[in-house]
Amino acid sequence: MIEECSSQARNKTPVELNSPGCNQLIDVVVPLPIYTALTYILSGHAFSPAKGSRVLVPVGRRNMVGVAWGTPTKKPPFVDLKKVKKILDQAPLLPESLISFLEWTSSYYFYPIGQVMAEALPPGLLSARNRRISQISNGLPKSRDCRPEFPPWSTEVPLQLTEEQEIVFNTICDALATRAYHPILVHGVTGSGKTEVYLRAAKECIKQDRNALVLVPEIAMTTQAVGWFVSRFGEEVTVLHSGLTETQRRNQWFRIKEGKSKIVIGTRSAIFAPLSDIGLIVVDEEHDPSYKQSEKFRYQARDMALLRGRMSEATVILGSATPSVSSFKNSLSGKYQLVAMEKRVAERSLPEVVVVDRRKKEKKDQHHKLESTRPEWLSKELEKATRDTLARGEQVLLFLNRRGFATYIFCPDCGHVFRCPHCEVTLTWHRGDKRSKSKKDGVLRCHYCGMESVALPVCPQCKGQAVKTFGYGTERIAADLEEIFPGAGIARLDRDTVRTRRHLEDVILNFREGRLDILVGTQMITKGHDFPGLTLVGILCADLSLNFPEYHATERTFQLLAQVAGRAGRGERPGRVLIQTWLPDHYVLDCATTHDFNAFYEKESKFRKALGYPPFGRLINLRFSGRKKTQVCDTTGNVARLAKNLAKGIKNTGGPQVEVLGPAPAPRAKIKDRYRWQILLKSSSLSNLRALCTGLLSRKADMLPSGVRMEVDVDPYSLL
Repeated sequence: MIEECSSQARNKTPVELNSPGCNQLIDVVVPLPIYTALTYILSGHAFSPAKGSRVLVPVGRRNMVGVAWGTPTKKPPFVDLKKVKKILDQAPLLPESLISFLEWTSSYYFYPIGQVMAEALPPGLLSARNRRISQISNGLPKSRDCRPEFPPWSTEVPLQLTEEQEIVFNTICDALATRAYHPILVHGVTGSGKTEVYLRAAKECIKQDRNALVLVPEIAMTTQAVGWFVSRFGEEVTVLHSGLTETQRRNQWFRIKEGKSKIVIGTRSAIFAPLSDIGLIVVDEEHDPSYKQSEKFRYQARDMALLRGRMSEATVILGSATPSVSSFKNSLSGKYQLVAMEKRVAERSLPEVVVVDRRKKEKKDQHHKLESTRPEWLSKELEKATRDTLARGEQVLLFLNRRGFATYIFCPDCGHVFRCPHCEVTLTWHRGDKRSKSKKDGVLRCHYCGMESVALPVCPQCKGQAVKTFGYGTERIAADLEEIFPGAGIARLDRDTVRTRRHLEDVILNFREGRLDILVGTQMITKGHDFPGLTLVGILCADLSLNFPEYHATERTFQLLAQVAGRAGRGERPGRVLIQTWLPDHYVLDCATTHDFNAFYEKESKFRKALGYPPFGRLINLRFSGRKKTQVCDTTGNVARLAKNLAKGIKNTGGPQVEVLGPAPAPRAKIKDRYRWQILLKSSSLSNLRALCTGLLSRKADMLPSGVRMEVDVDPYSLL
């Protein structure tokens, strides 16, 4: 396809670059893995499409919708060119400022510009699929304004800010008044009132007749964020995220483009909103890994927010109770202005944090029967605290970042472990899945490819029927709680239960308003939610994220612990947090217990600096995948040898060295029937790192067989 498209656009008559008496030439970008625009003849049309307008063009043997990209800057090869078939837009679909932004992101992330366009535009505007071409080329159907409904979260407006809120707000106002790029890191503890500062900052931005963009890490957080903003700004608020229907996303996008919205709120993809004259960008929970896209176009929305802020001469606010190590380092070096909020509003205290050492063997008392019925995940300290909390009419939140009922299924007779045949991972038992044919036993499911099989089947190795389970997830926790606390209202929030946005909103609202007693969930319950009646938080296994094979595992653990702990005690009554762990002496638990981010940063930054990991070094991960294991392994080895030779050349120039680590199988070596290998490029010099990567990509066509895919991940978050 690449070779075909590189020599595309053939007709019978060769032409020269916009010469007198000849048809005009234009460049067009199409949503294919091609790094350059394609050149076409513009003939027989009443007008010339402006840059950013859509056109219908032939590519190979099919038609595609692409985006006009201006006139060629250099003479194309002496080939026959094809003609533009149809101009779809009389005016540019994309504003010039957004086009420049997309061009920069394409270059930085080594991702084809046409595919960047496809990611940035809502569904139904750009397509490489034949079934959509007819619909798009004939114009989008007229649809009613199906704007999603988001009820106001609260109409209460604090009459007075706290002293810290006032200082931060005035700092932001001063930055807005300059109408220049100004990044600010707001390091505020949980419950310090950062949201109220954001709301007032947005109001100040609108007073200056400029627009505001607010990013939140996950759809689960948009409900509350939008609720707050709708309460203050009503119809001026527009929402963008992947949880909307295609028609809703398209309508919201055009509403923004037409200037009908002053405030846009959304997840990471909202960074591409066609919002003009941006004066304020807010990145809430800036530390969250959800801002990094993990497949295809692997951009980091937080970093892109800073870039878009610079291009728009806007104030950019990065807010978090647990800033990323890289953002905090940038604030200490003066790249960002640092402002702190160290106290909760209304002088409420931070929750008491207690570490429960699971290594200690619990003494069996005379109530042995009662002791034996307590599930393995529940310590006696957490059980007692939960009972006491419920007895006082207060709420409990239990956090476990693992879904399903059991995480490990095996045969005790022969030792066979049930694994996904398409991925090298174990299957998870989802006992209560209503979609399964067997309502009694549920299904075994792969969390990577979605493959399902009948739960607790006969062992395929020895035909044994005594299949057993091990481990636990949120489904098991909720089921056990219903038996232990039969009178309590219990709900679960994870990817298995949240089927629709409405269901998510209902659960969050019911817990907020006190109609539920216990909420069990994964990381989606840790982010930014405000539950006034919540006084007890239980972290069931703090060691899960700590033992991940990632350089930032400790940072991620501290963030999760601090964020979920911060949900407690945000109302009138004080909060308490119990952290169950088998590693009570780890420094991350000491820092989380004392709410000491600065101490954590000092320890973590020393480790990162010694090993050259970000933010003290830069990384690019090259991922290779294919269905033939040997072919993938051999290709990765060939590329690694070339990379090491290129790195030697860079070293000889006297610049910082580029380390080439690998080739090696990815920790998750097979996903969806594709074997995965990788090469990690590491250096203190981003320019040298990019030079090496550019050198490899220039030889990509010669190095990669047709069955192997190579993907580039700049500034990777996960290496799994």
